[in-house]
Amino acid sequence: MSTTLRKGGRRSPAGHPDAPPRARRRWSAQKLFDDKLLPLLLVAPAVVVIAGLVGYPVIRTAVLSFTDAAGLSALTGGEINFVGLAQYREIIGDPILRRSAIVTVVFGLACVAGTMLVGIAVALLLNRKFHGRGVLAVLVLLPWAIPHVAASYVYKWLFNDQYGILNWALTQLPGVDFTGFAWFNRWYTAFIVIGLVVIWQSFPFVSIALLAGLQTVPSEVIDAAKVDGASAWQQLLLIRLPMLKPLLLVLVVISTIWNFKIFDQVWVLTEGGPARQSEILAISVYREAILQLDFGLGSALAMVLFTILILFTVVYVRMAREEQP
Repeated sequence: MSTTLRKGGRRSPAGHPDAPPRARRRWSAQKLFDDKLLPLLLVAPAVVVIAGLVGYPVIRTAVLSFTDAAGLSALTGGEINFVGLAQYREIIGDPILRRSAIVTVVFGLACVAGTMLVGIAVALLLNRKFHGRGVLAVLVLLPWAIPHVAASYVYKWLFNDQYGILNWALTQLPGVDFTGFAWFNRWYTAFIVIGLVVIWQSFPFVSIALLAGLQTVPSEVIDAAKVDGASAWQQLLLIRLPMLKPLLLVLVVISTIWNFKIFDQVWVLTEGGPARQSEILAISVYREAILQLDFGLGSALAMVLFTILILFTVVYVRMAREEQP
């Protein structure tokens, strides 16, 4: 900090009221640079990179959703006409695309709920001390390490109607006959299999993150609850989960983003069938934009999915802020 000479040979800080006006202005300018401009300059490169990698594609997709861009020539300088909300009206008027949007929300929320429930249960189990806990923790991580496509093909084999091991195992039960049962020929059984794959690969991250959170809960609080006679269920509902609520909200946001835009599992197992009844928005975007080369409609579908994710994320973030003191 710069200083000025006081009476008697002592110096005053530049920001001191006794300092000369010129020194005070220099000190104020330095403070303004340190407090305002320097932080902006430090984050500017990251902002530029994020704007280029995230902002431009979103804006480009949003612009295309209001056009009739179709065919590869449309992206390389061909004729593109502005059609307003026509693509969005087509989504609302098309029963398959309308169903795809609804199914995405319902199925995505079901997968988030399943992921969180399984993740919490496994985290509580791993938080207990027992023989073989380290081996179990490694086994829990394995589904997360397997690529989505590989895991989907494994499940496709397990649930095959001719040589799948699940039909054979169920048929061994007394009074049960699953011989030749085609899991992927009915939309609801197809969604059961897809949901199993999604939850099976999503819960390890939730479990490990929650396990780290559970280990930060002070043992004195749990011991005091035990002395007061709280059961294990009451300890979970009244102490552990409330203390981990911010972490739970973050995990719910991440799970929502992951589970709402799944593609690999659905495409490998059903390709949206039967009769496009298991089609979700990510599949619809791929079908319209990549297979049909209708970039206008595909972009509109992508923006619908983007809007749904933004809405859910905003709700979760507001809930997280309300929890902060």
